[in-house]
Amino acid sequence: MKTSLLRLLIVPVLIISCSNNADLETLQEENLTTSEKTIFKRGEEEPNKDNTYYEEDLYIFYLENTIARQNITKEELLLKIEEGEEELIEELEALQKSIEANEKALKFFRIRPRVPSLPPPPLPCPKKITSCRLPLNRYNFILLNKDIKEFSVQIKTEEGEIISDNKELFPAENFEGLPAVQLNKKDFSGNVVLSITKFSPVHERMISYEINAIID
Repeated sequence: MKTSLLRLLIVPVLIISCSNNADLETLQEENLTTSEKTIFKRGEEEPNKDNTYYEEDLYIFYLENTIARQNITKEELLLKIEEGEEELIEELEALQKSIEANEKALKFFRIRPRVPSLPPPPLPCPKKITSCRLPLNRYNFILLNKDIKEFSVQIKTEEGEIISDNKELFPAENFEGLPAVQLNKKDFSGNVVLSITKFSPVHERMISYEINAIID
């Protein structure tokens, strides 16, 4: 009888103790700063050269592919104009101005001094191939220039459905504290689009661009 009574007394104490521990963990997480919460969610994985892209390299990748597509369009327009479709001349002139602006931006970022020990850039698409995709399978972070203050990257399906919206910046310890953002892929597999928006101190304005990518 005494043994049964003792068990009845112990069980509520254990339940209360477990409940208190859970409440304490919840309270501790709520009291974390935004930066600490990001690290808490990120777990043990940190940006490194094998799982990280540098954002300026992604912008170069975008510019190279855009210029390649524009040059193909330019050739098509020239051919049509030669065949007599002179109403396309104005479109060709506008396209040429856009090509020149993109080439100027590409030249700037190609010669821009790189911070030592940055992750390697993605492999460029083969010449005149505009359908290649940026591999994301093992890449979970995007590293930013230290001057970037506003940044967001959405992962979207080809149909435009948003898989995740990623904009919480944190200092990347392996890259001397440069700001980085984690890519939440939510176990998605297949073709995706990276939609990047940033405030560029170089251009003194917001810049948005999209890159076709793949998670396999």
